[in-house]
Amino acid sequence: MTEKKAKSVNLSITNPRVFEVIKMVISILIAFAITFVILCLISKNPVNALVTILTGPLTKKRYIGSVIESFIPYAFSGLAAGVLFKSGAFNLGGEGIFIISGISVAAVACNALTTSHMLHPVLCILAAALTGCILMIIPSFLKAKFGTNEMVVSLMLNSIYSGVAMFITRKYLLTNTTSTIGTKDYLATAKIGYIYEPLRISPCLLLLIAATIIMYLVMFKSRLGYQIRLAGTNPKFAEYSGISAFKLAIVTAMIAGTLCGIGASCQLLTQTSFYQPDKSLVGIGFSGMLLSMLGRNNPIGIVVAAFLIKYLEQGTSVLYFVDRAIPSEIVAIVEGIVILLISSQYFLRGFREKKLLKEGLEKDAK
Repeated sequence: MTEKKAKSVNLSITNPRVFEVIKMVISILIAFAITFVILCLISKNPVNALVTILTGPLTKKRYIGSVIESFIPYAFSGLAAGVLFKSGAFNLGGEGIFIISGISVAAVACNALTTSHMLHPVLCILAAALTGCILMIIPSFLKAKFGTNEMVVSLMLNSIYSGVAMFITRKYLLTNTTSTIGTKDYLATAKIGYIYEPLRISPCLLLLIAATIIMYLVMFKSRLGYQIRLAGTNPKFAEYSGISAFKLAIVTAMIAGTLCGIGASCQLLTQTSFYQPDKSLVGIGFSGMLLSMLGRNNPIGIVVAAFLIKYLEQGTSVLYFVDRAIPSEIVAIVEGIVILLISSQYFLRGFREKKLLKEGLEKDAK
């Protein structure tokens, strides 16, 4: 009989996954150390300020509820960017897709297509998802078919979609009750209610959890995910393996656009009562790219990163009531430092290479 040897888990820094975790933890610690130095310069009580940032959201239910509610659309944006970047695409159109999908949500939410409180939000979500799915294809299609610069096209389309959203709002959905450029109020049947109101837990959270699990299974447990990862790491080998670059570009764009559309609907149907093209969804698409970098294009890591960023933002908001001398942009400092360190190819690389060399010599000596 053959003896089965139990596989030992490599918890050394030479393990790529362990290395990424260690890199993330050290990056966060360095970011907070630098933030503390800055707090020492602008605050009379820097220790209390740092503690407030870290624990402030936990002091009241409405604070942590605000974190739970606000991080959901950002997580969807990060998931969308993650699948694009994992495939090697440079489609930066998430921002425009969020804005134009918002028009689809508003158009359905402002019209009595149904009297059902369950069906109306579903129609809004489907309309936004379909809009995002179709329009996100354009930059990827043009690149795959005609060799255009995907990044330039997607950035250009962001501006176009913003203008289209503004035009449709003014032409067809504009309200006359306020001086701002916004749509009419959504019908009551279109609003998404809370499952547990004190913590602002809505069905959107369940939708995010389901989307995260599905994306993880697709990316790491399916043939499509293998093709996406292979195309992202070695496009030439993927091409020689018979993977259709055109088909893959379209599919990944469709997935990303759908996620952006769902994220837009979650934001609008829970946190707003009407849509403003120049305010309601601005910045979420670009934030998704940063979250994708923080989460290393892993769906679970992206969702965790989205939650932590929103947690820190809420902590800073709480701190503002305690010490108004501290600017809310302090979170951007933490976020920026972490992104710089994580994205750096040289941070901790020398230490890992020494460890790899040491283990290699030890194996040769045996």
